[in-house]
Amino acid sequence: MDRQDNFPNKSMTAFILANIILLMMCSPKKQYPVSLEFDSYVFRSGDNGDNWCLTWAADGDLYTSQCDGRGWLNEDGSKRNFKNNHIWRISGGPDSASFKTTMLTNAPDYSRKAQEVIYGPIEPGDAYEEFPQKDRLDVWNWYGYGIVSIDGNIYQFISHVGDGFGFGWFDGSQLIWRPKEQKSWKRWNGTDANDDDKWLLNEGGNQQFFYKEPDLAFSFITIAQFGQDYVENKDGYVYLYSPEGKEKAANLNMARVMKENILDKNKWEYFVKTKEDGDAEWVAGDISKRGIVHTFPEGWGFYSWSPSVVWNEKLGLFIMAVAGTQKPGTGGVLEDYMHYETAGLMMLYSETPWGPWHQFYWDESWDVGNPENRAYLPQLSPKWISDDGKSMYMVFSDCTQGYTIHYKWNMQKFSLVFDSYTN
Repeated sequence: MDRQDNFPNKSMTAFILANIILLMMCSPKKQYPVSLEFDSYVFRSGDNGDNWCLTWAADGDLYTSQCDGRGWLNEDGSKRNFKNNHIWRISGGPDSASFKTTMLTNAPDYSRKAQEVIYGPIEPGDAYEEFPQKDRLDVWNWYGYGIVSIDGNIYQFISHVGDGFGFGWFDGSQLIWRPKEQKSWKRWNGTDANDDDKWLLNEGGNQQFFYKEPDLAFSFITIAQFGQDYVENKDGYVYLYSPEGKEKAANLNMARVMKENILDKNKWEYFVKTKEDGDAEWVAGDISKRGIVHTFPEGWGFYSWSPSVVWNEKLGLFIMAVAGTQKPGTGGVLEDYMHYETAGLMMLYSETPWGPWHQFYWDESWDVGNPENRAYLPQLSPKWISDDGKSMYMVFSDCTQGYTIHYKWNMQKFSLVFDSYTN
C-alpha cells in the first residue's frame, strides 16, 4: 500500500484545521457581567415589613419571610397583626396587575407566642409595640431570614436576639420546616413548631438548631437558591451563608449539607478554605474550624445584612447581592442602631458557591434615586429571571423617614451589563 493512502494529504489537513479554528471562533464564550443598570421604576407593595428572603417553591409561587411588620392588608383593607417573623406566598408576576400575596396562617410567629406564654391571649389587631413590657429580657424575640424550597418541603431559619446582649445580637437560630403537601410546621427535632414550650423564653429547655456557637456564628443564615424547588442544583448539597458573628460581621462564613440531611446538624460541613485547584475544603461537624469564604468592607454594621445568592442557569453563574446597614465609616460595627447614612450595594458573581467571588458592581451610596432613602438587605428573585439570564429582579427593604413611607416590599428590575467582546 502506498504510504500516502494512510495519511490525509496536505489539503485535507488544512481543511480540518481551518474548520477546527472556525468552530473555536464561533463557539459561544462564557459571559461575565461587568456592571448593571436598574430600571427607573420601583414597585412598592404592602403595608409594612422588611427583609423578604425568597425561595421559589414546587407550586410555582415565591415564598418570602417577612420581619417586623404587618405585611399586606386584609382583603377588606384592615390591618393585620404585627409580626416579627412570618411567611407569605407570592403568586403571579413581578407587576402590580398580577402580583398577589397570601399569608401562611399555620406558620409560627414566635415573638407573639412568647408574649402570649407570659401574658395570655393578645387581642387580634394589636401591634407588637403595644404589647405590655415588650422589652423584658425573659421574652425572646425572633426574626425570620433564610428560606428554601427543596423537593416540595419548605425550610426556614429564624434568628434569635440574645439575652442581655442588646439590640442586634443574634445568638442562635431555629430551623423549622413544612413537609411536602402538609400544612403543619415542625422544628428540626420533630416537635410541633407551634407548641408553647418554655424554650420560647429563658425558662429551661432549648431547641434551637444553632445556639451560642463560637463567635455566635450561624445565628443569621441565608440559603443559595437553585431555580424552582432546588431543581437546578446538581450535586445534592444545600449551601448556606452567615456573617461571622457581630464583631467580625465583615467576614462571611459558609456551610453545606446534603439536602436529605439538612435537619441533622451533625451532617453539616463548614467551609475552611479554597484549595489550589479551586475546589473547597470542608470540615464536618466542627464549627470552630470554619474559615472565611469572603470579606466585605468594614463598618457595614451587623444587623440585617446577609448575602442573597441565586444560581443563574442561563449564564452558568452564581449572582450575589449584598449590602450593609450603614455607610462604611459612619458608625462603629457595635453601634446599637443602624441606617445612619445610606449604605452601599455590592454585586458579585462566581462559578461555584464558594467563589472566588468577583465584584462587578459597587454603589457606595445605594439610595435608589433619593439620598434620603435607607435601602438595605437586597434579595434576588430566583423566579423572575429573563430567558437569557441577563435581567433579574431585586427585592429590598427601605427604612426611609423612620420606617414610614417605603418600609414595605420594594422591587426593582435590573439588567446585567457585559463587555462587548463577550456578547
